[in-house]
Amino acid sequence: MRSNWAIFLVWALVLSLIYWVFSSFIAQQYQPKMQIVQSGNAAELTLPRARDGHFRINGHINGAAVTLLLDTGATSITLSERLAERLNLPRGDSFIARTANGEVEGYESRLNDLSFGPFRFENVSVGVLPNLGDEVLLGMNIIRHFDIRTQDQQMHLKLIDQN
Repeated sequence: MRSNWAIFLVWALVLSLIYWVFSSFIAQQYQPKMQIVQSGNAAELTLPRARDGHFRINGHINGAAVTLLLDTGATSITLSERLAERLNLPRGDSFIARTANGEVEGYESRLNDLSFGPFRFENVSVGVLPNLGDEVLLGMNIIRHFDIRTQDQQMHLKLIDQN
């Protein structure tokens, strides 16, 4: 009986190690590392395309760590209702959003602070939608401030104005 527990424990440790290695590998594939190039006062951010074809970046909203998904099809930054509640964001006017899955009711809110890479934005309007998922959609209300180039599976973002 004692040897059965030892075998079980060894297998549990082996499977845990395999899980840890593969979860780290998969996370790396879907959120590759960014590169920041500083030239004078201008900074350029280079994002590699993830295996699923999207561009993601780690950022912060009001000091909380988030994953941002660049979405040129989104009018504004959009985040889940669950994340908005966790961040204690104020609830603004309601609106109807037209998404790929149809129409959904959401509400407006504001972020005190949004940062990613070397860039920081204050007093940013956002849309809050139910059942959106864990990633924050970085929409055109922020992306429009950048000169964007996509080349060789990389996206290059260079700030052109912050107003």
